Amino acid sequence: MVSLAVTTLIISIVSAIIMIPLNALLLMISTKIFKTADTSYKTAIKVAVILGVVSIVLTIIGSFLPTLGQIIFWLSMAIVSIILALWLIKSMYSLDWGKTALVWLVWFVLSLIVAFVLALIIGVIVVMIGFGALASAAG
Repeated sequence: MVSLAVTTLIISIVSAIIMIPLNALLLMISTKIFKTADTSYKTAIKVAVILGVVSIVLTIIGSFLPTLGQIIFWLSMAIVSIILALWLIKSMYSLDWGKTALVWLVWFVLSLIVAFVLALIIGVIVVMIGFGALASAAG
């Protein structure tokens, strides 16, 4: 049986492979909305890759902690991720803190929408596979 840590690592890597390019695209869209000097995908992918790698490392660390430690760790990870994202956007795009916060907020909302849509699509696929398996077992 595969351990929880290995499963968490595999899920984190697969998620990162899917989400890093999507998040970079969404960050690029957010910078275009606010008409920043740099709206390139190249800069957006740099930010997304750094955040993705940090997220994978923190997820691996968190998977080894006991339950109470995980709760505290995940809250800390969320705060660290937000601060890191804000700092990366500010430094990579040379923005003031106000515009940085707006770019991040729009990027965050766009990411939530895309994640919801992807989860919905995956959920529908899983349900349809389940119904297909039930139908073939019954018939």
